[in-house]
Amino acid sequence: MKKLLLGGACAASLLLALTPLAQAADMPVPEPVGLGWYVSIFGGASFAKDEDFSAVNSVYYGGYGFYDLFFDADLDLDTGFMVGAALGASFNEWLRGEVEVSGNFHDVSGEAYFYSDRYNSYTDLDLDGDENALFVLANLWIDLPIGGFFKPYIGGGVGAGRIDLELTGDYNGSNYDIIDDAGWGFAYQVGGGVAFEVAPNWAIDIGYRFKAINNVDLKLDDDVTLGGDDDEIEKDYRSHNILVGLRFGF
Repeated sequence: MKKLLLGGACAASLLLALTPLAQAADMPVPEPVGLGWYVSIFGGASFAKDEDFSAVNSVYYGGYGFYDLFFDADLDLDTGFMVGAALGASFNEWLRGEVEVSGNFHDVSGEAYFYSDRYNSYTDLDLDGDENALFVLANLWIDLPIGGFFKPYIGGGVGAGRIDLELTGDYNGSNYDIIDDAGWGFAYQVGGGVAFEVAPNWAIDIGYRFKAINNVDLKLDDDVTLGGDDDEIEKDYRSHNILVGLRFGF
């Protein structure tokens, strides 16, 4: 009888010890899948923030002393488009990383003026041109495997960005070159979306990205030199982007 009671107690103790392990086994955990490689291509609409920049330089006029020359511009970036591609790897069902190359393209219009405090005079110009932004980013995305054929995700990335700006100005029917230059700066993006798995290894991606490039130096053209040998302006780029993409795993 004592042996039966002792055996029952041992069995009960073992059952109590295994119960937390069984409960823990029911908790969702990321399943390792190895390096599940994929490529994606995407494109969509890009809504860029309007921009402005200015430059000033002091010029010496012989016995008249120094006078300041000012240049100020306001740019309206039209709704443009963005395209890109990425190569990535899924570390588990929750996490993936990728390298992205993408570009944003916009038509630009706007107004600018020169001001000389020597003559107290303004010269107004109507601006026209193009602005492009190139991104090379390392991204990290968190997938939310909530079940079914769709998978929401959030994340972002950092890297380098290149702004390419070409501007001309019209003054009384004459065209002047304002800027035709490009430069690199720090770039980043944040965003999210939903991937719809339409077939094995195939998914349609609908998402949003906020993309930015900071502190790019661009040189003013000789037509608008302010008397210096290296007249530069500093500018940023910001845009909201809605994209549709196709992702293929292999």
